[in-house]
Amino acid sequence: MTRLWAKLAILAMLTVAFGIARAAVQQGQTPSSQDQSQPQQPQTQPSQDQNQPQEAEKPPHVDQEPNPDDRALEKTIMGDLQKDPHMAYSNVSVHVTDTEVVLHGTVLTETAKKQAAKIAGDHAGNRKINNMIKVNTSTHPGPGI
Repeated sequence: MTRLWAKLAILAMLTVAFGIARAAVQQGQTPSSQDQSQPQQPQTQPSQDQNQPQEAEKPPHVDQEPNPDDRALEKTIMGDLQKDPHMAYSNVSVHVTDTEVVLHGTVLTETAKKQAAKIAGDHAGNRKINNMIKVNTSTHPGPGI
């Protein structure tokens, strides 16, 4: 039993030592914690001739800001889907872009899948409907109370 306590004490000491070492490394990277005995090197700023962008570029996978009209259309379609009796016990999500409306999720029946596409089509305007909903009849809610 004492060997277990000794192992736990050693583990605790190693954890504390690791935390202190990590904090020291992080402090060493900040300009305010530089050692005063070392001469400070002047900081040079890149010249404008190097063609470096002034602002950080967005990662390539990040699109422009979402269109508020598209988000409003998503909410409208979702609201109508939730009101429809065919969509009971379904799990459907809607994503709207400038060119298409994408439906994802699962429903209980093929009728519910078609009804979801019809509701989306009623609101889509000239956007393409991409119905990726899956029919899963095994997700029935059960007999109830």
